[in-house]
Amino acid sequence: MRRILQAVVASAALFGAGTVQADPSFGLGLTYVFGGDWAAGVRVFHDDEPDSVVLALGVDYKFGAGSLRPTVGAAYLDDDYYLDFSLGYDTQLQALDYGVGVGAAFETQE
Repeated sequence: MRRILQAVVASAALFGAGTVQADPSFGLGLTYVFGGDWAAGVRVFHDDEPDSVVLALGVDYKFGAGSLRPTVGAAYLDDDYYLDFSLGYDTQLQALDYGVGVGAAFETQE
């Protein structure tokens, strides 16, 4: 399982580094993790252009499991909110999971 997480992080670093051409933006939101858990977290988006799909890296705190969840995913970024689909790693259960989230976006272009 550790090798899968390392591969996800390495892929995000390799592909993210080539696409980081614009100013990043940030988000704070709530995620439903498939399997019945909820999480609150922060996101960093690779671009600040509203009305676009962007790469999202982040970390969540899962309320039910009481664990941290590093994430990588794709998000639709608007002027003041985002919607995202994320692949995460539950550090307590040591398992991959998926989630859908929504939250406030900051530092986007006006």
